[in-house]
Amino acid sequence: MINNRYTEDELNEVCEDAFVNIKEACMRLQEKTKCSNKVVIEMLNNVIEFYDSKLPNKADQL
Repeated sequence: MINNRYTEDELNEVCEDAFVNIKEACMRLQEKTKCSNKVVIEMLNNVIEFYDSKLPNKADQL
């Protein structure tokens, strides 16, 4: 992964854009499938677990 340095304003903009994109994707999914918020939350938790699994192991860094 490329390590970029962003200003606080740039990072805020990136985070806001990501939030809006994720929220819109969830809304489209709910419109298409009529699934509940609970289902969307479970899917988002699965995404979190996926990215958590990609974090380097702290023991490997010692």
